Amino acid sequence: MTAVRHVALALGLLCGAGRVHAAGLNISPVQVWLSPDASKALLTLRNEGPEDARYQVSAMAWDEDSRTGMKLAPTEDIIVFPTVLELKAGETRSLRLGAVVPFGPIEKTYRIFLEELPAPEKPQARSTVRVLTRVGIPVFLAPVKALEDVRVSPVSLAKAGASVDVQNTGNVHLRVDSVRVEGFGQGGVKMFEKQAQGWYVLAGGHKRYDVELPKDGCAKVRKLVVSVKTDKDQVIQEPLETPGGACGS
Repeated sequence: MTAVRHVALALGLLCGAGRVHAAGLNISPVQVWLSPDASKALLTLRNEGPEDARYQVSAMAWDEDSRTGMKLAPTEDIIVFPTVLELKAGETRSLRLGAVVPFGPIEKTYRIFLEELPAPEKPQARSTVRVLTRVGIPVFLAPVKALEDVRVSPVSLAKAGASVDVQNTGNVHLRVDSVRVEGFGQGGVKMFEKQAQGWYVLAGGHKRYDVELPKDGCAKVRKLVVSVKTDKDQVIQEPLETPGGACGS
């Protein structure tokens, strides 16, 4: 008897409102905003794969650790229906979700996870590898009144390279698009450019970004400029004069 092997695939979604394709599953929208005037929403799911698929749906409270990243915990703040659904090949269905907690002064953040369930094994089937989809959809509960405010700490140097701390002092989330570090030598000559991919910084939170600097020539660097770009095209720059070089300690 041959068995069908299954491999799990986790997908983190960074894009804005629109659609996402994950192993044949088309989801729209890919982010959900709920407010006192619109506390319910629909997700449209379409199976564009060649086979029928079953999914388990769950809601998780979502927080961020400044270094380790996403923290998830079970929650009853968000209800979803159905919690298990089957999508035949080519079929489209709607997933209903809604908030059952009050909207407060600070944005609340959650994720809806759709996890594909393994299909029954077929004794006569040829051995294959089936990728099981796991998709997380961000859900934001708006505050009563939104306040956006982002700050970037002064640049620090260590053995790992240059570091900055992005602080969200507002009451709604922000998303860092990228963190770019540029090194300049004597006379302002640009020596290198390094970039790190951004991520969410939730309301009241912060995230530290460490960008490794090139070892060759770091002693000749006289100035570093760190540029933090948000998904709204806001750019915040922090310079650091390095008369003794930027090799760290």
